[in-house]
Amino acid sequence: MEYPFVSVIVGIRNEEIFIEECIESLVRLDYPSDHYEIIIVDGMSSDKTRDLVQKYPVKLLLNNKKNVAAARNLGVENAIGDLVAFTDGDCKVDSQWLKILVCEMQNAPYDVVCFGGPNLIFETDPVFGRVVGYSQETFLGSGGSAQSKNSTKKHYVSSLPNCNAMYKKSVIQEVGYFDERFLIGQDGDLNYRIGKQGHKFLYVPEAQVLHHRRGTLYSFSVRMFKYGMWMAELSKKHGEFIRWYAFLPSIAIVFSVALLISSVIYYTPMLFLHALIAIYFVLVFVTSIQVTCKMRSKYGLFAFFVIPVQHVTYGLGFLYSFANSLYLAKFKSRSDI
Repeated sequence: MEYPFVSVIVGIRNEEIFIEECIESLVRLDYPSDHYEIIIVDGMSSDKTRDLVQKYPVKLLLNNKKNVAAARNLGVENAIGDLVAFTDGDCKVDSQWLKILVCEMQNAPYDVVCFGGPNLIFETDPVFGRVVGYSQETFLGSGGSAQSKNSTKKHYVSSLPNCNAMYKKSVIQEVGYFDERFLIGQDGDLNYRIGKQGHKFLYVPEAQVLHHRRGTLYSFSVRMFKYGMWMAELSKKHGEFIRWYAFLPSIAIVFSVALLISSVIYYTPMLFLHALIAIYFVLVFVTSIQVTCKMRSKYGLFAFFVIPVQHVTYGLGFLYSFANSLYLAKFKSRSDI
């Protein structure tokens, strides 16, 4: 195969725990060392991250804006290669990762401009993080998104997470880079704009990246709330729902509240609400069994609590974003009078 020059970009901030593991995996790639570069973009870390990065033969850039979108833009602007690959500072790439992505690019139709693979779980991570990771691999946990589903078959998808993705650099430039207003989900916004231009994304299961899962129930809830807000902002920006399942948790919350209120007067809505809740928790229970089997651990049953927390906090974040927009629009209209 031919070996085109590739710029591998990693946006980081305060990643002293995992950054060496990430860089070690990148410098040991089975790819000619003179045909790729590693660009680490640091968001003004306040820990020892930058000192650790400087031990390696990489290009270190400083990101004063601190957010991931700005880091990726800075990396693309300074990239030598016509191909740019992204991963995160808490990831470890397989030694064949880059070679597989490049090989797929060389054999793919011209309109395929982004290639990526699964976002796998470290079995050594804390139990809670692994439960979250395996829960999000299920249909109930991800809606079939390539972000988490981790299919074993190569196929076209609508988007690829930037912890594991390689793009033709010209396409990122063509659509105007990452939107730096998005503190979360900027890769989803970029991919949506690229897809609107008629380009395609190819999921390649052999191009593997391990991604550390961490956090607590509280931090997970906050993160899901923010993801819900991001998806709402993305929908407002483009004037349509980007993913079919994104609005379902919000609709479920609104519908449940409406049934609960109407049950004060009528008895039937309460029966209907109880039936819906029962069906939902049967699905959650079945999914928690799937997670238990995947983990081969009884702790997988914690998915019975993790999934509802994910759905509720995500839905509330989605609703909050739209409610906040309506409030600001109403406030602005009063100010204009």
